[in-house]
Amino acid sequence: MNLPRHIAARMARTDARASWSRPVVRIATAGVALGIALIIVATAVVEGFQHEVRELVVGFGAHVQVLSTDPTARSIRLDEAVASDLSAAPGVRRVQPFYTLPGILETKEDHEGVVVKAVGEGLSFELLERSMLAGRIALAGDSVVVSGPQARELQLEVGDAVRLYLVADDEVPRPRRMGVAGIYETGLYEFDREFVFTPVEAVTRSAGWGLEAQGAAVEGAFEAFGYGTDPGRWSWSSSDPAWHAVVSRWRGPGPHPAPALPEAPFEAVFSERAEPAHKTADTVRFTPTDTGWVARSAGGGARFHASGYEVYLDGFDGLWQADEALYSALPLGWTTKTVIEQSPEMFSWLGMLDLNVEIIIGLMVLISIINMASALLIIILERTAMVGLLKALGLSDGAVVRIFVWHAVRILGWGFLWGNVLGLGLAWGQTATALIHLDPAAYYVDTVPIRLNALRIAGIEAGAFVVCTVALVLPAWASARIQPASALRFR
Repeated sequence: MNLPRHIAARMARTDARASWSRPVVRIATAGVALGIALIIVATAVVEGFQHEVRELVVGFGAHVQVLSTDPTARSIRLDEAVASDLSAAPGVRRVQPFYTLPGILETKEDHEGVVVKAVGEGLSFELLERSMLAGRIALAGDSVVVSGPQARELQLEVGDAVRLYLVADDEVPRPRRMGVAGIYETGLYEFDREFVFTPVEAVTRSAGWGLEAQGAAVEGAFEAFGYGTDPGRWSWSSSDPAWHAVVSRWRGPGPHPAPALPEAPFEAVFSERAEPAHKTADTVRFTPTDTGWVARSAGGGARFHASGYEVYLDGFDGLWQADEALYSALPLGWTTKTVIEQSPEMFSWLGMLDLNVEIIIGLMVLISIINMASALLIIILERTAMVGLLKALGLSDGAVVRIFVWHAVRILGWGFLWGNVLGLGLAWGQTATALIHLDPAAYYVDTVPIRLNALRIAGIEAGAFVVCTVALVLPAWASARIQPASALRFR
C-alpha cells in the first residue's frame, strides 16, 4: 500500500467534514477552477478568431495562388494539364482560375480605387454568397457587386448605375457602365474597401490578355478586323482544297475579293507577329448561308487567359507542404504565392494573438501555484501535530512531503475538473446562443467566435498540471522542517 497516498486520501475526507482550513481549500480550488476556465475560454476565443479571419482572407484569394513569374504580366495562359497536376497534389480541395484587374468605381459625386474580381459559372464564391446584404450575385451582363463600405462611401443602393473603369495591361482605363446588382459585407474592412465583383466576361474583354478577330463579307469581298495587338498577323485557310488554294494566298486583313468558286467555309486567324506570342490568337469563321456569308468570331483569345489559378486546400495546417508540392508541379515561368505571403501584415497580427494566450496561461498557472502554495502551507500548519506524530513513529521526511504533495494534487484535480466544466460550459453557451456580440468594424466578426481544439487544450492543461504539481513540492518541504518534539508539545 502507498502509505503517503492513503494518508492524503484520509486527510481529504477529514478536511471535507470539519477543518478550519476548509474555506482556504475551497478558495484555492475555486481559484484553480477559474484559472482553468479562463485558459479554456481564452484559447477557444483566440483560435476561433484566428480561424474566422483566416477563412475571410482565404475567401478573397484562396490558400495558394499560381501566378506568372513575370512581374509585368497580369495573366497566364490556362493549361488543363497544369490544372490537373495541381488538383492531384496532396491536400488540394479545388483548383479554379481567377480573374482580377485594378479599377476605379465612379459616381457623379465621388470615385474610389478598387480591385475588380470576376465571378461566373464554374467559379466558387462561397464567401460572397455568405456575405450578401442586399440584391444578388449576377454572373452575366453589365453588373457589379459592391461592398457595404463602398456603398456607404459612394451612396449606392441596389439598382443604381455606376461607372467602372478597368485598367488593362496597356494601363489605359476602359470605362463600362454598370448596374449595382448586390451589396456584400464580410466584416474584413480592409478587404471590403478594396474588392468589387463583376462577371467574368466584363473582366476578360477589358483585360486585353488575348486577341480578338472579327470579319465581314460585303459585295463579294471578305475583310477581317483584329484587336489586341498592332500590327498583327493574318493567316487564311479552308478545309476545302480548292477554296484553300485561293484563300491561303490572301495576305493581311483584306478586303479580298472572292472568285466564283464552290462556296465552302473558311477561316482567318489573327495572331501576334512577335515570337513567342504572349497573347492567344483568335479565329473568325466565314460560313455561306442562304442569305449570304456570315462571319462568326471564335469568342476572343482572352477566354484562354486568367490572372492565375486559385488553389483551395483541405485545411490551413498543411499550407507550406502543399505550397512546395504545387510549386514542383508548375512549368518554368510560373510560381506560387501563399495567402500568408499575400497578406503578411494580417497574419503577423494573428500570430501575435498567440502571445496573448501564452501570457494568460502563464499568469493563470502562476496564480494557481500561489493559491495552492498558500493553501498547502495553511494545511501543513493545521496538521503540525499529525506530522510530529508520524515522524515520531518513524516516517521519513520524504514520505511526509509526499503526503502533502498528494493532498495538493487532489485539490488541483478538483480545481481542474470544475474549471473544465465551467470553461467548456461557457464556450458551448456562446457557440449555441452567440450571446456576446462584437463590432465588426473593429473585430471583423459580429459575435465572439469559439473554436475548441481538444488536443491543444488537453496539452495545455496537462502541462499546467505538471508545472503546478512540481511547484508545490517546495511549499510541501515545509513539513519536513517540523520537529516531532515541538509538534507534539504544540498539540
